[in-house]
Amino acid sequence: MIVVKRGKEPNSLLEFRKKNPDADYEDMPSSVRADVREQMWNEQKHLCAYCMRRIDSPSVVRIEHCRPRHPKDEIVHDKKATLDFKWMLGVCYGNSLVKGVKTEDTTCDAHRKNKELTINPFDEVSVRKIKYKADGSIYSEDEEINKDVTDTLNLNCTAISLPQTRKKVLSEAQKRIVQKCAGKSQDAYVHELERTYTSLVQERNLTPYCGIIISWLEGKLKK
Repeated sequence: MIVVKRGKEPNSLLEFRKKNPDADYEDMPSSVRADVREQMWNEQKHLCAYCMRRIDSPSVVRIEHCRPRHPKDEIVHDKKATLDFKWMLGVCYGNSLVKGVKTEDTTCDAHRKNKELTINPFDEVSVRKIKYKADGSIYSEDEEINKDVTDTLNLNCTAISLPQTRKKVLSEAQKRIVQKCAGKSQDAYVHELERTYTSLVQERNLTPYCGIIISWLEGKLKK
C-alpha cells in the first residue's frame, strides 16, 4: 500500500457539488467521474492504492471510498461525504472481472465490500505500520491494520500471486543496487540506498509493488 497524496479536487466535481447540494455519489455524471479517475490515476502514479499493481489507464480505475459510502448501522445517509474527494482512492478491480471468480480470489475494494477500515491510506504513520515477510506477504503488528490488509483487502491473495510478485520485485531491486555498488565502498552502498528511497518516497517515482522496497529500505536505513 502507498501513502496517497490527494491534490485539489477536479473543478468539475466542485462545480457539480455546488450546483447539486443534495446530490449523492450515484448522481455524479460520467464526465465528472472520468475527471476524478484521471486525476487519481496521475496522482497515484498509475498504481492501485491498495495492492500497488499497475492500472493501465484512467478508464479502468475504480473509484473507492476510504470511508464506506454506506457505513454499517448508519441512521442517516451522509450524501455530501460520498462526494468528498479527500476520501476517494483509485483502485484496481481486484480480479473481480474474471468470470466465475471466487470471493477468496478477489482483492482490494472488490473483496472489502462495505467493511470499515482502520488503516488510513492518506496518513504516513498509519501506512508505515504495514510490514512485509521474506516470502513477500504483507502484515502488521497492529491487530486491526493486520486484519485490514490480510482479511478485508485480501492483499496476500495467492490466486494473483501477490506475495510472489512482491518478493520478486524486492529481489530485483536488491540485485540492481548490489550490481551498481559492486567494488565500491560501504558509504557508496548507503548512498545508493538513500537515493533510491528519496526517489520512491519524496520524488514519488513510484513503481508497481514498490511498498515492499520502501519497507526494506526503511529497515536498512533505520528510518
